[in-house]
Amino acid sequence: MATAATLQVSVFDLHPFGGRDAEGKVVGIIPEILNEVAQETGLDLEVRVVPYKRMFYELETGEADFAIFFRTPKSEKIARPKVLIYTLRNIVVGKQGIDLSAYEDLYRHTISVPRGTFYLEKFDNDLGLRKTLVPGFSNAVTQLLQNRAELVAGPEISIAYHLKMLGSSKDILGQSLFLSDTSAWLQVSEKSKNLTPDIIDKLIGAVNKLHQDKTIENIMQKYN
Repeated sequence: MATAATLQVSVFDLHPFGGRDAEGKVVGIIPEILNEVAQETGLDLEVRVVPYKRMFYELETGEADFAIFFRTPKSEKIARPKVLIYTLRNIVVGKQGIDLSAYEDLYRHTISVPRGTFYLEKFDNDLGLRKTLVPGFSNAVTQLLQNRAELVAGPEISIAYHLKMLGSSKDILGQSLFLSDTSAWLQVSEKSKNLTPDIIDKLIGAVNKLHQDKTIENIMQKYN
């Protein structure tokens, strides 16, 4: 009797979604969800943490069978979205004492934004905003904590996570301004040689069950 092939899964390297700890262990929201999926399905998953661009390349070539990431026009060309995993709330926020109630409030403040991130077309392309582009969320949150920027933009969960990692908490924050929702999906490679319709159905069924019993929601809460 033939055994199912080990499925190759690429996870992008961006805390808290994926990465490695000081001992080199794969950690993060997506690896935790994948562990639950493996337990539900009995499938053998080999998880690799790679840069975001490398994840795209591995999906495009079939080196990775699937990944969990955000849908974009580019992703639609190389992978097929199969099931929603989670939705992130993207915000702009400052410390207590700065409450944002309208988009126009942003013009009065400096904003730290992780380079290469996009949240809302109006915000992303607004040359009237005083934005400082920095490498990564940790640097963006550090600028907020050190008063080198008055606001920070990004997913609410990322801001909360990095505040905690830097010895602070989201309790220091004022009223945020909502920009957009971004959803991550389990997306399968068009070039996968290991995925069959039956395996894809198992993956979808497992994720749906993890939503029903609030497993994914509870994993997300740990990082918020």
